[in-house]
Amino acid sequence: MTEILAQRSTDRVAAELRERARELAPVFAGRAARTEANRAPLDESVRDLVDSGLLSAVVPKVYGGYELGLHDMTDIIRTLSAGCPSTGWVAAFYIGAAWRANLFGEKVQREIFADKPYVLGAGQAAPIREARRVPGGYVISGQTAWSSGSVHAEWIMFMGVVVDDGVPAPTLFMVPREQTEVVDTWHISGMAGTGSNDVRVEEVFVPEYRAASFVDALNGTAEGQLLHPNPMYQLPFVPFTMCEVVPVVVGALRGATAAFTTRTAERQGTISQEKAVGKQAAQIRLGRALASADAAEALLRHYVDRILDRRPTRADPGDRAEMKLRGAFISNLCRDAVNDVVRGIGGDGFRTHSPLQRFFRDINVVSVHAFLDIDTAAETIGRQALGLPLEDRLI
Repeated sequence: MTEILAQRSTDRVAAELRERARELAPVFAGRAARTEANRAPLDESVRDLVDSGLLSAVVPKVYGGYELGLHDMTDIIRTLSAGCPSTGWVAAFYIGAAWRANLFGEKVQREIFADKPYVLGAGQAAPIREARRVPGGYVISGQTAWSSGSVHAEWIMFMGVVVDDGVPAPTLFMVPREQTEVVDTWHISGMAGTGSNDVRVEEVFVPEYRAASFVDALNGTAEGQLLHPNPMYQLPFVPFTMCEVVPVVVGALRGATAAFTTRTAERQGTISQEKAVGKQAAQIRLGRALASADAAEALLRHYVDRILDRRPTRADPGDRAEMKLRGAFISNLCRDAVNDVVRGIGGDGFRTHSPLQRFFRDINVVSVHAFLDIDTAAETIGRQALGLPLEDRLI
């Protein structure tokens, strides 16, 4: 499938992949309850993602991918997440894993894409316990949380702080899945189907070529990024990552709004026997939800335009902080909108078979993700406006 699409124009490929995402969204929606119970994407859902070619969306053409743009990527993620936020979240990180592979040198890139134009990759930004330099590379040990997609991952990226001559150097390490242990810790009330388990390594040797500077990645100047002329691959780490996570929340709000529309049309009061479709309060609440979903999608498009038109640079951390706040603001808008919706769904809307209660839990959980925390992002911009030094290390 990937080889056939690769022969077509970029615009046609993008259109076809968007259509495949639209076809998969209701399939994933039908599996959402089982995905949640499984605490990870279902095997058949991962196979569907692979077979669809969606995971090759931002893989460089030199490795057989489509090298589509950020708007294409965010549209695909948003569409999938409207069906099942958990599956959309993992799909986002599997698509984005191809971009993160380019933080490393050419040898790692060719190793990862040697036999296929995609990668099932997991990773996390929290540092592990120990990373020390040894002849030929590094030895890493520790356990870290929030490794989304770890259940099906083939490669897992770790971050550790290497101390050279007394100077701490945050460093990324790319490790084959078989050298790691996935620890079954993912028990949570929302985004339960993401398989975001802990991962552990103990005295694992990582050769020098599978390491990359995290500071350079934050600046968009990592060694592997500079190999590709496409400016998309030279974005700073956090603004790109926001293009993975924000579309999930935006898509989830659209899915929740569609579910609320259906419920309002079908709902009838148990005691009053009054149909909800005729109630002014329901109509107003639905109107607000639709406006919020439209606004969130427009803000997401503007966010991507902003990245493409004025790429955040190493010389301007304040610019990157502004982009983080914009992403967090979109997420907060979606959270407020879905919380308004659920106040009008009635008790039956919280039964486990109702998709609305799942959207409610998923959006509220994902909105407290470290990259989407509105308080931290707003504090940083507030400090900047007051002439105070920036303290957020994840910008």
